[in-house]
Amino acid sequence: MTFSPFSIDAHTKVNLALRVLGKRPDGYHDLDTVFQEMDWGDVVHFEPADKFTFSMTGLSFDDGGNNICLHAEKVFREATGITLPVKISVEKKVPPGSGIGGGSADGAALLKGLNQIAGYPLSTERLLELALELGADVPFFIEGGLQHGQGVGEKLEKLESGIEGFALLVIPPIHVSTKQAFEALKIPLTPPKAPFTFGRLLEKATLVRFFDNEFESVVFHIHPEIGALKSELLKQGAYFASLSGSGSTVYGIFDSLDQAKAAQSFFINRYHTQITLPVI
Repeated sequence: MTFSPFSIDAHTKVNLALRVLGKRPDGYHDLDTVFQEMDWGDVVHFEPADKFTFSMTGLSFDDGGNNICLHAEKVFREATGITLPVKISVEKKVPPGSGIGGGSADGAALLKGLNQIAGYPLSTERLLELALELGADVPFFIEGGLQHGQGVGEKLEKLESGIEGFALLVIPPIHVSTKQAFEALKIPLTPPKAPFTFGRLLEKATLVRFFDNEFESVVFHIHPEIGALKSELLKQGAYFASLSGSGSTVYGIFDSLDQAKAAQSFFINRYHTQITLPVI
């Protein structure tokens, strides 16, 4: 099978809002979240080869042999019956465990890239189903943009973007245990909370007045340093700042690039930072 080499940008995400509505009988949790794709992340390269090979460059870390990209290739192969001779290389930029979906975006990029090479045997709906087998955040990355997520994150509705500005991601070298964060929330089996209510047009005023991340109280208690990052982002002029996912990344949204750069200079010597734009 011949094709021209190509690459897919595996953009990260932030959670503009995140609530845990309740614990499900299957052990998972019903979430209510707003995902926003950000214009920065890993890059996944696809090249013709004699057989399937996979490698990573850039940031190095130990995944224990349980790489989501290898899982994605297996899921695609089993769903289609197609084994593709392709050389895949992930240019890793996103630190693992940072709460902005680096691995999830890579997994989605693999599914989309393999589907393209095979001549699109899978519909978007089927890709979304396979993505959920890889992880709760992965379906969002099949189409990206700005989406309202419910269920475990797989029930997705596209929103019209009203969020403007420049986001500064601050990624401390702290691993936040998602399991520990969920347990610390002490969520009852019966959902006591109502989901977020807002129209399809998400405006800046809605973000500032109504959106929050429920994990902040837990994560900031366990890791006060992360809470201090949010306070500092607001002090540096962000009109909105929040934890992403269950951490560890904290981000601020600024009206201008100059403001974001000024704030970045405050953090840059101590933390991994990245200025990026929301993707509509």
